[in-house]
Amino acid sequence: MPPAAVSRKAGNTHMALAQNRPAGWSTHRLLSTAARLDERRINRRLVGLGLTKSSFDALDCVEELGPATQNCLADELGITAQSLGKILDRLKDLGLLTKERAAGDGRIRSVRLTNRGRSVLRTAEELVRGLPRPELEAELDLRRHLEQHIAHLAEAQHAPSRAEA
Repeated sequence: MPPAAVSRKAGNTHMALAQNRPAGWSTHRLLSTAARLDERRINRRLVGLGLTKSSFDALDCVEELGPATQNCLADELGITAQSLGKILDRLKDLGLLTKERAAGDGRIRSVRLTNRGRSVLRTAEELVRGLPRPELEAELDLRRHLEQHIAHLAEAQHAPSRAEA
């Protein structure tokens, strides 16, 4: 008897539905599920450094942009400044970055990596790079498609809506 039939016979329709996953899912559900699974995988790898994927992304973004404001970093990461603030405070407490008042406007704080932050970021990058990648070719193809999709979505977000035109 096929496993799905056994599951249904046992009254476990949840198991039967699980065997059809993720073929029937919407694209947004596929993307969000893949992102969550990848985040969990990365979090397990980074736990020894006291980092999460979110804090790793924040460190990476600070390095990429150089000294930047919290709002600029939040925009780049696609999260709210309030959510990022909690991450940055934790990274500051770990000694991985600093928040310095801007010379022209004392209300604005510039976020910078410390030397320790750069070192921890390098170690985190190595750990993440070392994660198993059994389907490298498929991953690279997916990456190219996602880059195009993100560019398209970003472009559409900044274009005037049809109602405005």
